[in-house]
This record gives sequence, structure tokens and C-alpha cells, in this order.
Amino acid sequence: MRILRSAINLVPAFLLMCMVLLTTLSVISRFAINAPLPDDYELTRLLLGVVVCWGVAGAFRNESHIYLDVFWGRLSDKMKNVVGRIGALISLLIMSGYCTALFIKVQDTMRAHLQTLDFGIPIWGFQAAAWLGILAAVVVLLKQVISPARHEPVQILM
Repeated sequence: MRILRSAINLVPAFLLMCMVLLTTLSVISRFAINAPLPDDYELTRLLLGVVVCWGVAGAFRNESHIYLDVFWGRLSDKMKNVVGRIGALISLLIMSGYCTALFIKVQDTMRAHLQTLDFGIPIWGFQAAAWLGILAAVVVLLKQVISPARHEPVQILM
């Protein structure tokens, strides 16, 4: 689980850095030689999809998704665990369906031999990396359903 936690934190950070470098190099090349880098827009778009999928896993891992605070704050610790498990179970079902659909999409893209326009980089690799992010989210949610984290009482600072 420690490897998964590290991957959930490091993969999106590394890919965001790649996106920034690619965009920066493209801007510099447009300014210096009046020509963009080949495939810069398409690669950035594909990397953004991977980052979003890994970001979903990070949000579920850190439990930093949206809560209805008015409702949540009035619950006892035992009820918070019950509601947390129900929420994790519903999220697990939805993310499992999305994980399956994305896996099918990866296979379809692989069979179709889709590539980027300029460099001919296979697109299925980016989709597979995004699928791994969603798979990580499913694993995190499965762990939360089986053994949820203990929620500490909410402190209101004024």
C-alpha cells in the first residue's frame, strides 16, 4: 500500500512537470523560431487526462473530496464511519464501472493503432496510464470500504 500511496503522489506531480516543460518549450520555440513543437498540444492534452485520473485517486486517498459539512458535522463518530463506508461503497461501484469502461477503451484504441499526428506516438499508452490511475482509485476505495479510516471530531475555528 505504501508503493501505491507514493505512486498516487508522484505520478501526477511528475506528469504536471512534464506538461509545464512541454508548454514552456513550445512557447519558447514559437517565439525563437516561429514554429511550435510537433505534437505539443496533443501530448499536453493526453498528459492532462492522465493527471486528472491520478488526481481522482489522490482525492480518494486523502479523503479530500466534497463533504456536506452541515450534515457531516452533526453526526456521531460511529455514524460518520457508517456514512463514510456507504459513500466509499457507492464511489467504488461508480469507479469500478468507469475502470472497466476505460480498460475497454484502451483495448479498442490499441487495436485501432491510433497515434499522434506528428511523432506517431501510440495513444493507448496514455489511456493505459490514465486507466492505472482509476485502478488505483478503485484499490483505495476498496480499502476504505473494508477498513475505513477513523474520522476525528471536526473542530470549528472562529
